[in-house]
Amino acid sequence: MLMNRRAILGLAALCMGAGVFSASAPAQAAAYPDKPVTIYIGFSAGGPTDMVGRLLAEKLGQKFGQSFIVENRAGASGAVAANLVRKRAPDGYTLMLGSSSTLSIIPYIQKGIEYDAIRDFTPIALVASYPYYLVVPADSKFKNFSDLIAYGREKDSRLSFASAGTGAVNHLAAEWLKSETHINAMHVPYKGDSAAVTDLIAGRVDFALLAGVVALPQVRAGKLRILASASSSPDKGVQGVMVIGQKEIPGYAAEPWNGLMGPAGMPKEIVATLNTAVNRIMSDPEVKAKLLKLDEYPYSSTPEQFKQYIQDQSSRWEGIIKKSHIVIE
Repeated sequence: MLMNRRAILGLAALCMGAGVFSASAPAQAAAYPDKPVTIYIGFSAGGPTDMVGRLLAEKLGQKFGQSFIVENRAGASGAVAANLVRKRAPDGYTLMLGSSSTLSIIPYIQKGIEYDAIRDFTPIALVASYPYYLVVPADSKFKNFSDLIAYGREKDSRLSFASAGTGAVNHLAAEWLKSETHINAMHVPYKGDSAAVTDLIAGRVDFALLAGVVALPQVRAGKLRILASASSSPDKGVQGVMVIGQKEIPGYAAEPWNGLMGPAGMPKEIVATLNTAVNRIMSDPEVKAKLLKLDEYPYSSTPEQFKQYIQDQSSRWEGIIKKSHIVIE
């Protein structure tokens, strides 16, 4: 049946309209990421955060077929990198491997810190954590945790402990231990763990809380001994070691952590894409094995769970900071 003139004209107009719409429609957005992504790390190369960050960047690059570049911007316990990242566009191309000290400690202990961990950043995924070990020189008179605490409670005791510096996680962890066990112990801050380990081995200080990547090589070399673990679980860390939070101080756990962050206001789609990728990477057997060699333990989390974790950790350390009256000018 032949179409009448009015129907033909209507069909022609419809086709022309569709053609105009198609020609003027914007091109479909490119899949993320379509260019290199930079992950800033607020610490020097070679440390625990740097090692985790480089492994994560390598695996993200392999997954997306795009470069994930690590940039170290050390300074002020990660605050230098944090201030840089928070001011960048929230487009997913500038990220940061945040740390417990940068996000949950420094804002509460150091004057002049302008950022807020929740307000100024987008939590993407909790990546990994590592427990501290309470270690003493190999020839220390303290044979176990109880010996150390008993001596520290004596009226004339002169215990001393080393840390990576005032406000470092291992400083606050030791202050927490002091508060809960009522021991007398003098804080001896160093510029980093390396200097602290040197004096600890030499017996110039009595004990320190150190990460496995720092302490375990010295333990294997017979230069240090482990008295206890500050792990949150007996499944983490060196097996057979007394876990302080399981026996002596319920709830005690000193585990520095790392998590992937971006500037505040990142698109939810990009956050979801990165979160899924990080969780899959952290569950990969090869990645797990590499992390365990560093005494690091992978996590799987949603962005919301990571946000809550930051808030919980911040509340814990803020309380310890206030109770110990610690301030960095």
